[in-house]
Amino acid sequence: MSKKIAVMTAMTEEMEPLRANLQTEEVFQNKVVHIWQADNLLLLQAGIGKANSAAATALLLQLFAPAALINIGSAGGFSNRLHFGDVVVAEETLYSDVDATCFNYRLGQVPQMPPAYPADAGLLALARTIAEQPEFAGLIHFGQVLTSDSFMSSPQLADRLRQTFPQALASDMEAAAAAQIAYTFGTPFLNLRSISDIAGQQAAQSFDDNLDLAANRAVSFCLAMLKKLL
Repeated sequence: MSKKIAVMTAMTEEMEPLRANLQTEEVFQNKVVHIWQADNLLLLQAGIGKANSAAATALLLQLFAPAALINIGSAGGFSNRLHFGDVVVAEETLYSDVDATCFNYRLGQVPQMPPAYPADAGLLALARTIAEQPEFAGLIHFGQVLTSDSFMSSPQLADRLRQTFPQALASDMEAAAAAQIAYTFGTPFLNLRSISDIAGQQAAQSFDDNLDLAANRAVSFCLAMLKKLL
C-alpha cells in the first residue's frame, strides 16, 4: 500500500486553496476527474454528485492505493448552532436518499452495505486533537453528515430531513459515495465539510456567497491534519 495520503474535493473552487499551498503535478485527467500528486499527497478532484464521487474514488484507490482518504469541501448546515465557515467533521456519513426499508434495511442503507460509514478511528482522533488548537476554537463540530444528490435549496425537503435524521449536522452531495467505495477497498476515510449555506434557507445564494470561505476553512483544517500525518 502507498504511504501517500489522498485528499479529495468535488469542485475546482474547493481544491484550489489546497493546491495553492503545494507544488503539484497532474498525473491523471479526463472530462471530470483530475488527480495530482505532491510529495506524499494525492489530490483528487472528483466532480459533483454521488456517481462522480464513487467513480473517481474507485479510480484513485485502484490506481494509487493511498493509505487514507480525506474528503473535504462545502456543505449545507442542518443545525442552528452552525455558522458559515464552521467545519463539521463527520463521525459518520450516510445517505439520506436511499430507501430499501421494505427489505428491513435502515433508511439510508444501501442493501448489503453498512447502515452508515463511520470515520476512521485514527483520523477522527487526530481531528479532535487538531480541533483543540486555538486557531480553530469554536469552529469545529463533530457529528453526523448526510449525502444526497439533491442540493438542499428546498425548505420542504430540508425540514423533512431534519425530522427524519434529527442528529444530522450537515448535508453534502458526495461523501457517502466516496465512503462506500473506501469501505469496499478497506481504505481509512474521513469526511470534513465547511458550512457554505443553511439547508432550506436561501441556500443557493448563500452557497455562492460563502463557497470561498467554506473552501478555505476546510483546507485550513485539512492542512493542520496533514502536518501531523505526513
